[in-house]
Amino acid sequence: MKNDSNMYLKNFIIRTPLLEYFGNHSHLTGKIYLKPENLQAFGSFKIRGIASVIDAYPVEYLQHGLAAASAGNMGQVIAFVAQQLKIPCQIFVPETTPDIKKEKIKQFGAQVIEKPFEQIWEIVEGNIPTTDKLFIHPVFCQELLNGYESIAKEIIEDLPDLDAIVIPIGVGGLSIAIARVIYAYNPNIAIYTCEPETAAPLNASLKQGKPVIVSRQPSFVDAIGSPTVLPFVFDQLAPIIRDSLVVNTNHSKKAFIDLLLLNKLLCEGAAACSFAASLGLSRQQKHQKIVCLLTGGNLATHTIQSLIDESMLP
Repeated sequence: MKNDSNMYLKNFIIRTPLLEYFGNHSHLTGKIYLKPENLQAFGSFKIRGIASVIDAYPVEYLQHGLAAASAGNMGQVIAFVAQQLKIPCQIFVPETTPDIKKEKIKQFGAQVIEKPFEQIWEIVEGNIPTTDKLFIHPVFCQELLNGYESIAKEIIEDLPDLDAIVIPIGVGGLSIAIARVIYAYNPNIAIYTCEPETAAPLNASLKQGKPVIVSRQPSFVDAIGSPTVLPFVFDQLAPIIRDSLVVNTNHSKKAFIDLLLLNKLLCEGAAACSFAASLGLSRQQKHQKIVCLLTGGNLATHTIQSLIDESMLP
């Protein structure tokens, strides 16, 4: 039996628009179009994927509960769904996850289990904790990726002649879903992922021709940047993306301010990284219509204040 809560959940999903960036164009050679998934309920694109997962299973199958490893955004949506279904929920989060994200998970009654990032990464690699709950993996769950594909389909409908797209890459599920759809639509469209300079394993792996391990430093760009790339993710992306762009942290900070003050969009670090990468591409005179994916907008208040204060320094 299908559950009514998923219809309720789908009511929260909006068809986000493509917004043309209207900041300082003097240094840009083409147009940048923003896909603001930060406007979704719960502040990120994750709701698209979770709704797709829940839709794939009868309610009886879900009675033992839901579980996932998440930096916060996906965990919040899963916790909400579990509350609606009145089933248990466990979310494993890195110890460095911002308090705002952990509290938003807890408010829906989920159990938040904090682990060192290294242990969370082991879960991502496939070492799933023993549980009787449906564990929603961020890469290997095809139903999740099916939901993310809707982002790419909307972009194609709204801007069929795009010639480049920039996708922030975390674990890789979103990047795979969008890249597959865009490449199938037109293999001549330049597909880029982007990573913070504090952890850019895909860029390093592409240079080596295989997944490699890199050092990882904390920064306000906390939802992307991993110690390595899953072999499956590398195999899926390497043949179809143009490059993985490494973004300077200061450029991401400036991009955050531009999005906030010029475009009135509150975006988290991953989205700011994507916008900074898109600006860099435009300055290089490579593309005329670049789509920039803004993946989320969940930031702690003190982080927002710190970024604004820093931007005002001479």
